[in-house]
This record gives sequence, structure tokens and C-alpha cells, in this order.
Amino acid sequence: MDPRLGKLILGLSAAGYPLTELTIRKLGRRGAIITETVCVGLAARDAAMVIGGAPGRLRRGPALLLWLELAAAVAATGLGALRAMDGGAAERLATRPDAVEVSRRAAVATLFGLHTVRFRIYLQPDSGRKLSAS
Repeated sequence: MDPRLGKLILGLSAAGYPLTELTIRKLGRRGAIITETVCVGLAARDAAMVIGGAPGRLRRGPALLLWLELAAAVAATGLGALRAMDGGAAERLATRPDAVEVSRRAAVATLFGLHTVRFRIYLQPDSGRKLSAS
């Protein structure tokens, strides 16, 4: 991957949580749907990597991060679905977030935090892979 592109993606990942919150605040339900789509996409990608055997090819730390990211993506997706289906959620959340919203925010923040750390590892020369036994 081109190093400039990698840095751009890394920056967008690091800014992912605030961008999702801004999107929901500005676009309401449409923003919640956009955020949900991103979380579903990350969950699907993580699940495909796990099913494809990626944890077995990675060192212990990066493999654990992949599993944790998958769990956070599933949580963010489940909690976000409630908000994406609720037309008035964005307006109510601006005043006082309930327990589900606080949990959703925590899951999305955790998802993007883990994704950023994992992507940073991916950009390293070994990409977090196990050393081959020579």
C-alpha cells in the first residue's frame, strides 16, 4: 500500500468515532443509518478475516485485537440498529442520552480505537504476522 494512502486511512480511522457522532448530529436518522452501514461493513470485514483464518497467521497481540474488534463491531452494529430504526432518536439524544445510547457510543468508540491500532500494526513491515520458522 502506498504510505500516503495508509496514513490517510489511518487518520480517517482515528477520526472515525467523532465523524460518526457529527454525522448523526447533522443528519439525524440518515446519519445513524450511515454510521450503522460503516459498523456493519467493519463487522463483515472482521468476520471474513476470522473465518479466513487470519488470527492463526497473526502474532498473539494482533490476533487478539482482531477478535476484540469483531466483538466491538458486532456490539456497535446491534446497538446502532436500534437508533437507525428510530426516526426521532437524534433529536432526543441531543438532550439526554439513555443507557443504550451511551453503550452504542462506547462500542463505536472502541471499534474505531481498535481498528486504528490494528491498522497501524498492518502498516508495519511484518503486518503483525507471525515470524516464519526457518
